This record gives sequence, structure tokens and C-alpha cells, in this order.
Amino acid sequence: MEANKTAIKNRIIEVLNELPAEKMVEILDFAAFVRQDIQSRTGATRRLVIKKVPIAQLRSLTGIITWGGDAVADSERLHE
Repeated sequence: MEANKTAIKNRIIEVLNELPAEKMVEILDFAAFVRQDIQSRTGATRRLVIKKVPIAQLRSLTGIITWGGDAVADSERLHE
């Protein structure tokens, strides 16, 4: 089984080496998605906890996020 896993990894690396960088990013995103899906199915991820808080605490969060920028450029910087 381990030999088969190693062979698969080697083949994936061969294919990745033939792809342009932007396609590699797509593969990385997909692999992260698959890993997250497996973790959520096995319960390996943290559970979301929702707490009630007074509205006054939430008002301080208003306006800390703004619209704008270039989403593609921002995501490319994350993957460099």
C-alpha cells in the first residue's frame, strides 16, 4: 500500500511540473478542499462555537472591512 502511495505522489509531482504556476495554485486549492472535506467527515476539525454578545461589542466591528482591491492579485500574493 505504501509503495502505491509513493508511486501516486511521484506521478502527481510529474504532472505538476508540467503545469504553469496558476494551474498549480488551482491544484493546491483543490487538495486543500479535499483535505478539509476529509477532516470534516472524520470530525478532525474544530467545532464552531457561537456565543451571544451584546450589540455594543458588535458595533465596534463595523467598518473594519472595506470593499475594493484586486482579489486575483491578493490571492496570487498569498500563493507566492
